[in-house]
Amino acid sequence: MVESMKTQLKKIVRMTAGLPVIGPFVRFGVEVIRGRKFSSSPQEFKSPQFPKLPQTPDAIVSADVPPTLETVSSQACTASQFKEPTYIRLCAEIKQDLLFHRKQWEYIYILRALEQYGMMQLGKSGLGFGCGKEPLAAVMAKRGANVICTDIEPIDKGDAYWGSTNVKDYFYEGICSWEQFEKHVSFRPVNMNAIPNDLGIYDFIWSSCALEHLGSLNHGIDFVLDANKCLKPGGIAVHTTELNVESESETLESDGLSLYRKNDILYMKALVEAQGNTFLPINFDMGDGELDKYVDLPPYNHNKHLKLMVAEKYVTTSIGFIIIKR
Repeated sequence: MVESMKTQLKKIVRMTAGLPVIGPFVRFGVEVIRGRKFSSSPQEFKSPQFPKLPQTPDAIVSADVPPTLETVSSQACTASQFKEPTYIRLCAEIKQDLLFHRKQWEYIYILRALEQYGMMQLGKSGLGFGCGKEPLAAVMAKRGANVICTDIEPIDKGDAYWGSTNVKDYFYEGICSWEQFEKHVSFRPVNMNAIPNDLGIYDFIWSSCALEHLGSLNHGIDFVLDANKCLKPGGIAVHTTELNVESESETLESDGLSLYRKNDILYMKALVEAQGNTFLPINFDMGDGELDKYVDLPPYNHNKHLKLMVAEKYVTTSIGFIIIKR
């Protein structure tokens, strides 16, 4: 029998209690860089400081408003969201036990954002980028949406979990039947750095922690801007990426992984709005729970993994954001 969420949380609090604090976090244990080609000694650049572009008055959600899945906005991953009924319900829909893991949070955040805007239903169309082998398309098919999953081919030196060549990579037994899945899901290889113009337009698009693997901070931002051409007016884009939670100046930028700082996300937001689109206000609240204060170090713990250290230096978490095409 699966343990209740409350029981899991109590266990984790007991396990992390008393660990030494370093800065605002406790370091306990870093995720293998997520599957894309990544040098063991990545070249670190003097990462660009993007200009501070004018922001709308509501660009950032008030600091005293914690992020929630009840009504999603652009927001960071925090422990309190795992306790919400919406999280538990959507975990059941992807046929996963609840794990305090930021990757699972990304799946739930994307599904909830699309659900909130009425996108996961019969007659809606979607396009996913860098889909790896994620379970999202199966849920979308179950709900009746027609989706195309895209990705590059697997990289020899990368994790086999990332990269796809066949629509079967996205089918998960138990989420929906193969007949339902095959009816609603198709696959096409696409390079996110060169989105073809013949992909068509859709009600929604999504990507789950893929844009930070495109070669640089600028490459990821360029992808977000370019991908909006695939949306119908009123369509929704939902993306998740890495957020550097400790520094507003220094960050990691490499061929395999780039970590976005707060100001980088705000810069991206201003560029999206310069296109005439809406970028939902951003909640940068990092949470104040026990798990929010801890940083996972290698070997990684798959049930205590909201924040982690990368390249023995940078603390990162996941952030999601929502764009409405105007």
